Amino acid sequence: MSFDELLDRVTDLPSQKAAREVRDYFDALPADAAWALAESRTHEVGGLDSVPAELRYRANHLRLVETLRAKLDGASADEVIRYNTLSEMLRPVGQRLDVDADGNRIVVPVHRQFLLVEPEGQGRMAEVLGDLATADRVSVLVPGMNNNLDKVRSQMARAQDLQTESGPGSATVVWLGYDAPLTLEGAMSKESSIAAAPLLAKFAAGLGTEVRPDADRILIGNSYGGQVAGQAMLREGVRFDRVILTGCPGVEPSVRSAADFVPKGVPLYVARAPGDFISYAEPHGPDPASFTDAIRFETNDGNVPVRGHVSYFVHDSESMRNIGRIIRGDLRAVTRTSTTPEEESRVLGGLSWAEPLRQAAASPAAVPLARVFDGVRALGKLSTARPEPVNDGARARRTPGPGITRRPEGPTR
Repeated sequence: MSFDELLDRVTDLPSQKAAREVRDYFDALPADAAWALAESRTHEVGGLDSVPAELRYRANHLRLVETLRAKLDGASADEVIRYNTLSEMLRPVGQRLDVDADGNRIVVPVHRQFLLVEPEGQGRMAEVLGDLATADRVSVLVPGMNNNLDKVRSQMARAQDLQTESGPGSATVVWLGYDAPLTLEGAMSKESSIAAAPLLAKFAAGLGTEVRPDADRILIGNSYGGQVAGQAMLREGVRFDRVILTGCPGVEPSVRSAADFVPKGVPLYVARAPGDFISYAEPHGPDPASFTDAIRFETNDGNVPVRGHVSYFVHDSESMRNIGRIIRGDLRAVTRTSTTPEEESRVLGGLSWAEPLRQAAASPAAVPLARVFDGVRALGKLSTARPEPVNDGARARRTPGPGITRRPEGPTR
């Protein structure tokens, strides 16, 4: 079967079957032929779930180079921002010693590891920290609204902290493999999450062919990313070993328990910090933090405050420590809480603003108010400088050995 025939064949297959056929195809290819495909068919190989990770890392690196070299002169302001982003993605994160084809010791750059790069449009990516093939535990973080290729660097900083909290033998993936809503008005719709559900299902199936069979896989959905994770489980049966949702806006109005959308036997861990207006508003259905069959973990220990919607991953907070415990499987150490939205949102006089917010979110005024918010936020858009010269990593290339596993390994960051 040719590569083009494989692409045609797996297009309409169920995600698990497609993942197995893609992996079997590449496992049967000679190493030289596999690397030749990665370097000549960068778009197809870099974006195809279940292709061995090292091949996708190389293909996506080259795709970034190709995109940057295509057109730099006469770029618009938005194009300059995108080219800066791609240039940053190509920047090496370190160096390591290696041996060239003649047996000489050389220093080569260590590049970032992308399982997915789509530079066009909003841009999509999936970046890996650590070694998927050897990891004991693999976490997949799904970001929420207002994340595109040019804004996702904050998620990578979060992933670095998750990787540290997860401990040795872990790997962390940031999966922005969908077009996240960029406005509050967009986030009030489930259109993006429903479109994302089969994409996350394909990615999860491909991940299963890359990691060890005994490795724990943890799905983390933050904010609208929790809506994506919920739709993927509800509609596509996506299954991980443990699921964490933080600041979730709800899944569906009909989803009122973990059993309604999480696969049987998979524990659901949820967090709602005091003052989290997204969780209180419940724009897409009941907050999973209220489900009696979910495990709600504590976010505050009195030392590092976690309040509102954006602090769940603050370093050294009880929220972050609990996320680390869940990832590592140290489940008995997870601290819990059971406060209500009314208790968390009381102001002077004992009044709570959680219920009025929920009513406002369900009212006809919700969308117009969201548009006003988006308009005000858009006024803060800034320009940026032109990109640096393109780095294609040519010095890192060498003649491949007899097996794919002998190619340069990616960074552990």
